Amino acid sequence: MLLHVVVHIAAPRGAPRPPRSAPVPRLRVSDNHRFLVTESGEPFFWLADTAWAMIRKCRKEDTADQPSVLRYFGNRAKKGFTVVQCQLAENGDTVNAYGQPAFVDGDLARPATEDGPDDDYWEHVDWVVDRAAEYGLYLAVLPIWAAAVHPGHPMDQRPQIAYRYGHFLGQRYGQRSNLIWVLGGDPWPKGTDVATPARLAAIRAMAEGIADGATGLDSFDGEADYSQVLLSYHPKGGNHSSSEVLHDEAWLDFNMIQTTTRFKFTNYETVAKDYAKEPPKPTLDAEVAYEWSLSLDKQEPQDRRTTPWEVRKACYWNLFAGGFGHTYGHRSFIQWCCKGESLRHGANIPWFESLDAPGAFQVAHARRLLESRAFLTRMPDQSVLVAQEGSGLDRAIATRDSEGSFLMVYLPTGRPLTVRLDALRGTIARAAWFDPREGTTAQIGDFPTGSPQQFTPPTTGEGNDWVLVIDAWPACSGIQ
Repeated sequence: MLLHVVVHIAAPRGAPRPPRSAPVPRLRVSDNHRFLVTESGEPFFWLADTAWAMIRKCRKEDTADQPSVLRYFGNRAKKGFTVVQCQLAENGDTVNAYGQPAFVDGDLARPATEDGPDDDYWEHVDWVVDRAAEYGLYLAVLPIWAAAVHPGHPMDQRPQIAYRYGHFLGQRYGQRSNLIWVLGGDPWPKGTDVATPARLAAIRAMAEGIADGATGLDSFDGEADYSQVLLSYHPKGGNHSSSEVLHDEAWLDFNMIQTTTRFKFTNYETVAKDYAKEPPKPTLDAEVAYEWSLSLDKQEPQDRRTTPWEVRKACYWNLFAGGFGHTYGHRSFIQWCCKGESLRHGANIPWFESLDAPGAFQVAHARRLLESRAFLTRMPDQSVLVAQEGSGLDRAIATRDSEGSFLMVYLPTGRPLTVRLDALRGTIARAAWFDPREGTTAQIGDFPTGSPQQFTPPTTGEGNDWVLVIDAWPACSGIQ
């Protein structure tokens, strides 16, 4: 019997909060190679927002077409976001909102810097990076957007160019604790991905340059100390992962997946494939189901937009299949839509009018749920489901604590299922329904762990997703 007791999970560590004065801690890969942690070993939940064009289009001050980027940072920090994915520059011709060019004559080896304060592109980058840190936010920055750098670019012919740009970045920003380096960038045009030897050489050179710049070396020799930087790669869309070509690269700390914005996605498959790779590396879906986006699927109605339900499915499927965190996106933020703009795939609402879209609250509920339980021992485990896990768009995905303190199951359409409880330690299991729309919990009751138990969600059908949360009792933390 369902007991209608509604309980709110405690707010995530560090949010909401006022701007910080102390630097955010550096991040590293956890000892079990499944998560990211702070330099002291504290769990870190990657809850990212996607704002690729933010740095080049944002303003420090309020203007007629947009408010200061500080409104964005404050909103995201308060909601519980921890990371913003963004480009440092799109290509060699990049100019920011103040008309300042990123490079001299489009040459990536020659970043455009000027003497004096606040008078060049990179001083604007400095300001954005430092303001993000004050709000406790990390920036996952792409040095250049691969899709916008044409095949046969000079850096493909001379990897030294990529090294010099990387070295500039590492030297200038290597001491910033809130930067995560992401190479690549939607490399779908032929010749822009690391499957092409010339582009692979350029990407390796850029990674080496970043590491050398951060550690004070300057020797393009194929060797580098990558311990001072955190590096990944953003792949092309369509269920692709950085692991396909780069999994064994010494500089690649964690894998990124891009599922892309489609309605009929099953991103849990790609995440599970990454999770099974050896040696283990953290992985996550870093681009999927942008809220309010027109779909890329031409077989769907052309006016259909991605809903919060798709956003939640993408999030929980990713996390429960083994993702160490999740990246949210809203179409208004991808290209930093300002007042009066109408951009690709239905971006027609200014970013500052989309800050409180439903999905942005709901992915934060997922963070709070997972942080309320043992964190670094969480693992995917479909074996706890008894014959009713489903498939395709109705797939139930299970995760549990490897030490037996809890298990959780995400049900995208709220259908009944039977769960094995013997994965939990002890003799009593305490079950509850977590509502991923509202972030609330209703207790179900206590059950013996010795036999399977069927559970029927409160509602069923499209948009009626639920998370079944089962704790070993009495040795459980979180909701009581």
